[in-house]
Amino acid sequence: MKRRDKRIRGLRALALVICVCAIGIWTSGCALVNVNAVRDRAQVIAVINGRNVKKELFNNMMADTALAYASGGQSMPTGSNLKTLKQETYDELIKNQVFAEQAKKLKLKVDEDAARKSGRKVYKSLKKQAAKKYQTTLKTYYTNDKSFSAFMEDNAVTTAYAQKALNRYDKKLAKNPDRFLNKSVGSVEGVKVTYGQYYYQMLNQIMSTYASTGQAPSSDSATQKQLGRKALKAVNTERKWIAYCKKHNIKIAKSAVDKQYKSLKAYTKQFFQSDSTLESFLSENYEGFTIKAYRKEQRQSAKAAAAKKAVKNQIYGSVKVYDSAMQGYYNKHINTYSPATVSACHILTTNKKLAEKIYAQAKNVKSKGAFEKIMDQYKDNDKVSEAKDLGAFKSSDMVSNFSKAAFSANKNSVVGPVKTTYGYHIIFVYDKQKAGKDSWTAHKAALKKAIQKEKGQPKYKKLTTKMNKANRIRLNSPIQSASDLYGEKLKKTFKVKTYEKRI
Repeated sequence: MKRRDKRIRGLRALALVICVCAIGIWTSGCALVNVNAVRDRAQVIAVINGRNVKKELFNNMMADTALAYASGGQSMPTGSNLKTLKQETYDELIKNQVFAEQAKKLKLKVDEDAARKSGRKVYKSLKKQAAKKYQTTLKTYYTNDKSFSAFMEDNAVTTAYAQKALNRYDKKLAKNPDRFLNKSVGSVEGVKVTYGQYYYQMLNQIMSTYASTGQAPSSDSATQKQLGRKALKAVNTERKWIAYCKKHNIKIAKSAVDKQYKSLKAYTKQFFQSDSTLESFLSENYEGFTIKAYRKEQRQSAKAAAAKKAVKNQIYGSVKVYDSAMQGYYNKHINTYSPATVSACHILTTNKKLAEKIYAQAKNVKSKGAFEKIMDQYKDNDKVSEAKDLGAFKSSDMVSNFSKAAFSANKNSVVGPVKTTYGYHIIFVYDKQKAGKDSWTAHKAALKKAIQKEKGQPKYKKLTTKMNKANRIRLNSPIQSASDLYGEKLKKTFKVKTYEKRI
């Protein structure tokens, strides 16, 4: 009898579903979908301080994101990209809720009426901009207008509280950034790498990429991970040069460090014209990494560069050079030491694309005056390091690639872009003077230096390869910011439980 009653109840329930489905088909296709939507929204996706967080909140956050895409005329990501977006949205939801909980615990004040008014304004704007896509988008994420409008107001209040807690934390962080910057972001060869070291080297990677390609590196996870590994390798290499000097009693002169530090600051200035510009970039991209902390890491990097040069000088200086070798070297490279001169103007930039553009503009120039007009166009360009008349110079006065290009060029002609360690040069040669009488004895110091470099370079290159090598690189994944780490601490404080599979 009990089994029969149960079966009857099941049939009646089925009939009711069919009936309601027929009545509600014009709005949703089937009332069963509405029932599923209700259940979906009611799922608990997290518990924070004993309070259940329902999936309705997540659904509305996804709807908010989708409407923002729609308002901008864009489509939502699909496949793995959508999965990533959902995870990021969930993480942001939890973080927002946790920070808001902390603000309330600390009794921080928020103008809730103003926040609600702001949320209402955004809601109306999204609804208007999304137009016909509005209702469809809400249905896609199992929500409705009433729920979404309430969410926009409530979320504005929650975000205001969260921001209060975050601002309080930022002030605390600003007073003692080292407490965060000295934390580990990973290790190389079993030795810890700090956030400060990592952030500094990551910015170097960005500047290097921009200098060679004319644009910043991609922000996708694979590229960022690759840059992160390069950053850790750079930290390791710098450590090795300093340690090598210490082990072999090679002095790193303060004056040499100062020179390298000045050079590094000048390089940074090509990308950030002022300290305020640099500081703004750091605060937006590397939380807690102040310009003071940046300069500290830059100074250490300068010490490593000075150490590397000291080692090179030691290796080259240990090579013995005799007069016969200098005379033979002079005869073999007579053009390099010739008193012949070239007079030229040049435009220098670290941006390859800009160099190609300038060359295309100048390549047919036949007079110094015409080239000077082009120099005037670019001398105030932020990406141009130099645009000037170099006057007369000998081959040995300039770096090898520059001299080869200038001395090979015809009078009143343009060559370029010529790549050197300084960047890309567009050169206009306006005069050439042939060599007079000369002797190897007039170049003894330069010849000795050249031979020492030639003989010592194989050993130095081998050592450089060894210094650049790093077998064990461990990088945290993901790289958490200062506020992320604080958020993780708060999760423990509020005994947060997450149910990510339900999203």
